[in-house]
Amino acid sequence: MRILCCFLLLALICTTAAVAQEKKNDDTGTNPINFTYDTRFYIETADFGDGSQTVGTYEFRAPLGRTISNLTNQKIGIFNDMGSRFAFRLKYRPLKSLNLDDPGGDPLGNTNISGTGDMDIRLLGIPHVTQNFGIAAGVEAYFPTATNDLLGTGRTALVPQVFFGFFGLLGKNSIFAPGYLYVVDVGGDSHRSKLNQHKIDMYFVWLLAGMKHWLIINPQANFDVENDKEIFLVDAEFGFMIPPVPGASTYLRPGVGIGNDRPFDWSFEVGLKFIWR
Repeated sequence: MRILCCFLLLALICTTAAVAQEKKNDDTGTNPINFTYDTRFYIETADFGDGSQTVGTYEFRAPLGRTISNLTNQKIGIFNDMGSRFAFRLKYRPLKSLNLDDPGGDPLGNTNISGTGDMDIRLLGIPHVTQNFGIAAGVEAYFPTATNDLLGTGRTALVPQVFFGFFGLLGKNSIFAPGYLYVVDVGGDSHRSKLNQHKIDMYFVWLLAGMKHWLIINPQANFDVENDKEIFLVDAEFGFMIPPVPGASTYLRPGVGIGNDRPFDWSFEVGLKFIWR
């Protein structure tokens, strides 16, 4: 926790210096087809009945290549600056804690495991974009960097993925971005379950109050072929910009698991984002 707080303070200082001037762009970080420099820190707690889990995540995103704002030939509204054609993302979990309740009911017998979690990187590109519609496609790689078997999958995987962005379809300053991801196992610990999953992500976002606030509804479905499970989750996020620091924002994100195969009963995430161009 102390390390995470130091990261937050350092990011705040660095980002404040980098974004000293106000901009009139969408700095909420909610558009999956808007590539900008983006640093995020967030902590999620989840309860699954027989225990709970806390994960602290550091995420860094960077655009690659020239701006694509000229491709739409329309420089109005929230699409004035659409970032770059390609983007890189790193996601690392320096803090992960798992608490398992003792089946005998003795509180002193609870097991707590702490360490670092898995890491993943992603390359994403935009083959097509207009003022009303965009496509982003790429590949993600999962790496088993967890310090304990219970804190990660123990497997390496590649995840080809595609997202479609419909802008303004559900009202002014709205985005509907459904996505499909396929998790392909490429090796790892032979004693761990292989990864073979189809993921569907339904992403709805509304920018509110002149892009100072936003609301996200995010249903997700994960069809785990290897373990014959169907996992359904729903998250809702409310976020708002932090006026003293251009490009900085924070958010709250509660979530629930649905069905017999749900990985948790409920979750709650809080995070900070720093965006500059």
